[in-house]
Amino acid sequence: MQKLLRRTALVKKQAARKVAARQGKSDSDDRKLRLNEQKIINISVRHDTRAARLARQEDWLLGPLAPKRDVGNTRETYGTLDPRRLRSVDKLKDQIKDWGIVEGDRVVVVQDGHRERGKIGKVREVRKEAEECFVTGLNRADVAIPDYLLLNEMDKTPVRPYEVPIPLSAVRLVAPLPHPETGALRDVVIKELRLKKMSYVQLSGEDPPTRFIAGVKPAIQIPYPEKALEEFEDNDIDTLRIEVEERTFIPTLLRPPMPAGIIDELRNKYSKFRDRHEDAFIAKKMEEDRIAEERKRSIRKMDTPLKELHRRERAERKARGKPILSEEMLAQIGELMAKNAGLEPSAPSATT
Repeated sequence: MQKLLRRTALVKKQAARKVAARQGKSDSDDRKLRLNEQKIINISVRHDTRAARLARQEDWLLGPLAPKRDVGNTRETYGTLDPRRLRSVDKLKDQIKDWGIVEGDRVVVVQDGHRERGKIGKVREVRKEAEECFVTGLNRADVAIPDYLLLNEMDKTPVRPYEVPIPLSAVRLVAPLPHPETGALRDVVIKELRLKKMSYVQLSGEDPPTRFIAGVKPAIQIPYPEKALEEFEDNDIDTLRIEVEERTFIPTLLRPPMPAGIIDELRNKYSKFRDRHEDAFIAKKMEEDRIAEERKRSIRKMDTPLKELHRRERAERKARGKPILSEEMLAQIGELMAKNAGLEPSAPSATT
């Protein structure tokens, strides 16, 4: 039985190592793919920035003689944004930070140099994987729609306004809080939120964690925006609730909840990963171990006198333990070492 358990443990460890290796390769490939996507976006941004600087310099130097750039293929899409820049590259799982901002929150743009700095808007969508959000009415830009996307649409307009995502690090939550002196509600910009999971539902991930203002005592909780209840429409094909809640099967101690052979269909009976066995199988393996042990004992009874002598000598040596060198033996060893080195042994000193 121990051999079977040892084999199962080794197989599980080997499978775990293979899964870890595959996961590591998958993470590496995912990291390379995201780096390439970010590289493409950065090249597009640098190209647009360089072209805008050159155009501004030409317009300044040439004045009315500056070339007209909204002609040709770019006649309708000049000055628009590449649609690939509407969404940032997702970050790795171990690099994602939870900022505590959800859909429906009111936020203010605080990033230095941002064109929407100081404006307040309502969050329409949050992409936690990329740590960015879409704010209604803010950071809008004209986006050039590719031709292949306009083939099956009624509206053939090549340029449409879209909301460009804003990094979550560039916005701060705005919440109505009472004034400490007057008690009147006023909008307060919260610099940092502290998230805390306080219930089993939050620990399991079904509900978001509770939000508090960081560094404030007593703690001030910031509630989440209320969500509109989803309305369901009953149809004729829907199952009635009374039928769903009706208990049609009541198991008893005298009858199992399922046939005994069903478990062998759900999992492989002869799997090498199996670590739970039936009592009859365990008894069979224990009996095999007992027979093997008895066979070993019977083989020992057939030892020759020489083997018995050696076994007895090993037992005696083990009982005596390690030998201890006496002073006479140490003196003799020293004299022999001095003789081999060509030195005369010194006379032993007299003890008082």
